[in-house]
Amino acid sequence: MPGTVLKEKLIADIETLPEKRIKEAIDFVEYLKLKEDDWFVSLVNKRGRSAKTDKKAGKRLIKLKELQEQYT
Repeated sequence: MPGTVLKEKLIADIETLPEKRIKEAIDFVEYLKLKEDDWFVSLVNKRGRSAKTDKKAGKRLIKLKELQEQYT
């Protein structure tokens, strides 16, 4: 099966990574699963609308690094 071969390749590739990169890979997989949830899509849409309104009003937008620091 092609899916099995892909999974085995992914596992082999991950095993060669340093621990920090493995954590990043796990976080990315969790993000991919998360972004399919309706509540997450709603949250992103809400924040996008809010940012657009704030930008038009001349307010300071939060930088990605600042957001990441809140969630790590």
